[in-house]
Amino acid sequence: MALADRMKQYESAFDFKLPTSSPVILRLDGHNFSRFTAQPHFRRPFDQRIHDAMVNTCSDLLLDFFPRATVAYTQSDEITFVFPEGGVQLFNERVQKLASLAASYCSVRFNAHLSAALASDSGAGLESGSDVLLGMAHFDARFFTVPSDEEALNCLLWRCRGDAVRNSVSSFARTLFSQSQMHGKTTAELIDMMRQEKNVIYEEAVPKWAVEGCLVKRESYQHYGVNPKTGQVETTARTRTRVEERGIREFSTENLKLVKEKYWNGLGSLQPTKSPTVPVMVDNTSVSSANKTIFGPNVYVFDPDTPATDIQAKATSIFKQMEANEFGTERYALLFKPGTYNVLFDVGFYTHVAGLGLSPDDVLVEGGVNVPAYWMPNRNATCNFWRAFENFSINASEATNNTTTIAVSQAAPLRRMHIRSSGGLWLFQVDPSTGAGGWASGGFMADSVVDHQVLPGSQQQWLSRNNKYGSWANAVWNMVFVGDSNAPSQDSFPASAYTTIDRTPIIREKPYLYITSQGKYEVFVPALQTETQGPSWGTGSPTPGDSIPIDQFYIAQPATATTASINFALDSGKHILFTPGIYKLDAAVRISRQDTIILGLGLPSLIPVGGQPAVCVADVGGVVLAGLIIDAGEVCSHSLIEVGPPNSSVDHASNPTFLYDLTVRTAGHTKNDIGITINSHNVVGDQLWLWRADHGDGALWDANPTKNGVVVNGDHVTIYGLFNEHHKEYQTLWNGDGGRLYFYQSEIPYDPPNQESWMSKNGRTNGFASYKVADGVTTHEAWGLGIYSYFRDSPTKLENAIEVPEVDGVKLHHLTTVWLTGVPGSEISHIVNGIGDRVYANNPESAMRQTLNEFSGSDRSGA
Repeated sequence: MALADRMKQYESAFDFKLPTSSPVILRLDGHNFSRFTAQPHFRRPFDQRIHDAMVNTCSDLLLDFFPRATVAYTQSDEITFVFPEGGVQLFNERVQKLASLAASYCSVRFNAHLSAALASDSGAGLESGSDVLLGMAHFDARFFTVPSDEEALNCLLWRCRGDAVRNSVSSFARTLFSQSQMHGKTTAELIDMMRQEKNVIYEEAVPKWAVEGCLVKRESYQHYGVNPKTGQVETTARTRTRVEERGIREFSTENLKLVKEKYWNGLGSLQPTKSPTVPVMVDNTSVSSANKTIFGPNVYVFDPDTPATDIQAKATSIFKQMEANEFGTERYALLFKPGTYNVLFDVGFYTHVAGLGLSPDDVLVEGGVNVPAYWMPNRNATCNFWRAFENFSINASEATNNTTTIAVSQAAPLRRMHIRSSGGLWLFQVDPSTGAGGWASGGFMADSVVDHQVLPGSQQQWLSRNNKYGSWANAVWNMVFVGDSNAPSQDSFPASAYTTIDRTPIIREKPYLYITSQGKYEVFVPALQTETQGPSWGTGSPTPGDSIPIDQFYIAQPATATTASINFALDSGKHILFTPGIYKLDAAVRISRQDTIILGLGLPSLIPVGGQPAVCVADVGGVVLAGLIIDAGEVCSHSLIEVGPPNSSVDHASNPTFLYDLTVRTAGHTKNDIGITINSHNVVGDQLWLWRADHGDGALWDANPTKNGVVVNGDHVTIYGLFNEHHKEYQTLWNGDGGRLYFYQSEIPYDPPNQESWMSKNGRTNGFASYKVADGVTTHEAWGLGIYSYFRDSPTKLENAIEVPEVDGVKLHHLTTVWLTGVPGSEISHIVNGIGDRVYANNPESAMRQTLNEFSGSDRSGA
C-alpha cells in the first residue's frame, strides 16, 4: 500500500461520523475561564462585555457557520446548539472536523468581540502588558446525539436549571459572604440569606441574563431598499438573530417549538407573562429524576434541594432490598452533590455511597449513614461485605446516640471520609440481647478524619492508612496503622495488638468522581506521593492532583456495553467507568496505554465467560484498576486479573500501576487457578480481597476450586491490606524481590475432606502455608500478618502458617495465628518456618492464639 494511502487509512480509523437520524447537540465550553476572567480589568461577578461577546458569538455561528442549527443557548462561558433530525449537514458529518472547526471558530469570534468591547470601553482600566491576554480565550467542543427533539429540549432544561441558575446565585453570593458562611446552603437558602442579612433582593440586583442565560434564534424580516438599477423601492427577505434574556425553565409545547422551528417568526412571544417571585426554578422536588443521569438507572444523584424525606425513603428502600442480598445481582450507587442533607439511612450489600464534592467536607450528612448487622444473629457482621463509603462527611444525630456505626468485614472500604459524630466511629455493633459486641472480622479505612474516638470493640482486625482520629480505643488480634497522624504505640504487642508504621512509603490515593462548580462531572486523580503521614486533604490544603473530564471516559452500562465496545474505547484512548451491574465478558478487557483508568461505580461485577482473564494490563505504567468485583466463570480461567505479561521487565518506579478496592471472587460452581497475577514491577495494591467462597450454594471442595489468591512475580511490589482466603494451595505466593506487605488477613480453607487432600511439597508437608515467599527471594518485608483456621470438615493440620527463605533480607514483624474453631484434632502447628507453638482449641488462650514479634532471616531470636 502506498505511503499516502496508508497514512489516510490510519486517519480514517478514528474519523467517526454523526448519524443523521437523530437530533444533534453541540456544546462549546470555555477552557480555564475562571483563571481568564480573574484578571483585574474584568468585573465580578458578572461582566456585561463578556456576556455580549458570548451572545454575538452565538449569532455569528448561527448565521455564518451552522445553517441547520435551530437555537443557541448561552450561559456563563458555554454555548449549546441544537440541530434537529437530519444532522449538521456539513463536512459529511465528520466529528473530528466539525468539533475542531466549531471550537476554533467560536474562539476566534469570541476574542474578536471581546477585544472590541474592551478597546472601546474607556473604563476598562487595561494595564500595560495586559493586552497579551486578548485573544487568549479558547473553547472546547463536543458533539453528541439525543434520541428525540424532546430530549434535545431536556438538554437545554438541564443546562439552565441544573447549572445556570445555581451558579449565578453562588457567584453573586460570594461577593457578599465568606465560603464558610455559604457552606452547605441550598440555592433558596442563599437567596434568603441575601434578603435577611444584607437586605439585597437577588432578583432585582442581578441582570436577568446572569440569572438563567439567553436564547438566540434567527428571525426573518423585511428589508426595504432602493434598487440601484431601477430606482424603485423594493422589499427583500433577510435573516438576523434575536436574543431573549431567559433560559428554559419548563418542558412545554411552546418550548419544544424552539427546538424544532428555525425562526422566531410564528412562535409568538415566549416570554413568561409574570416573573416569579424568585427567579430560581431548579425543579428538584422529586427523587424520581435522580437516576436519569449519564450513569444509568442504578446510579442515584441526589441534590441538596431534593426533599430530605424523598432521599431517605429511596435510600431506605434500597437498603431493605440489599440488607441480606449477599449473592444478589443488583448494584447501586448513591451519589450526593455538594450540600447538606438531613437524612439517616443504612447501607446494605453492593451499595456505594459517595459525595460529589472535591473535598469530603463539601457534602455533609446531618443525621447518619450506618452499616448495621441486623440480618445475622447476635449482630454478627462477619458477612457484611461488598459496600463502599467515599468522600463525604457524617455528623450522626441523637437517633443513633451521635455515633456512626460501620459494622463490616472484608471489601467494605472507607475512603476520604470525615466522621464528625461526637460519639465517634464504631467498627462493630452491640447485640442488645447480650450486651456483647457482635463479631466483625476485618476492614479498611484510608485518607480519612475521625474527629473523636474510633472504637473497634469486637472488631478482630483492621488496616488504617493515612488517617487522623481523636483516639483509637482497643485492638483484638491484628490492628495495623500505616502513615496515620496519631497511631497508638506498638510497644505492648501482643498484649495490645498494634503494629505501627510511621509513614506510608508510596501512595496515590484512589481517583474519584466529582462535580465541578459548573455542574460538570470529572474524575480527580490524586498525585503520586512518598513518605506521607496523615490524610491527603485538610482545611486549606486540598489533595494534590489533576482532573479528567468525564467525556474522556467511556461510560459502560450493563445493558449496552460489550467487551468489543470497551476495548474499542480503550484503543481509542478512552478511560472506562463501569456503572453498577453485571458485565459478562467474552474476551479480556485489554489495557495497553499507560495512565489508563478503569473505575467502578457501584461495585460492578466483571465475569469472564470463556476461560480467559477478565482484565489484562500490558507492561505499562500508571494504570488504575479500582472499585471492581471480578467473578470467576464456569469455565476455568488461569488468572482473573493479569498485571503485565509474563517476564515483564520495565521499571515503573516513577509511575506505578495501582490496584484499589478489588474483590476477586470464586463463588459456588465457578473456578479459576489464580485470582491476580502481578508480573509487572512496582505495582501497588490498596485493599484487595481474594476470596474462594466458604459458604453459599456450590461452595464445596471440588465445586469451586482455586489454587492461589495472589501470585507476585514482579519486583518491588507493595500491597496495603491483603485479604486472601480459602484457596486450595498457597493463598499468597510471592516470587518477586523487594516486596512489601502491610497487613495480611487470611483464613485457610475450611473444607479439606481429609489430610491427604491437602498436602504440599509432593505430599511431605501438612497443608500449604498461607503466606509463601519463594525460596529464591532475597529481600522481602511484611508487617502485621494474621492467619486463622477453621477446619470444618476434617481434623486437618497445617505445618506452617508462613514459609519464607531464611536470609537476612527477609524480615517479618508482628505475626499471629488463631484457631477460630474446628474439628477436634485440627491445628496450625507453627507460625513460620517451624517457629511458634501450635493453635488447636479455644481454651486455654495460648491454645487459641500464638504470636511472634519479629522474624529476621536466619535470626530466630524473636521466637
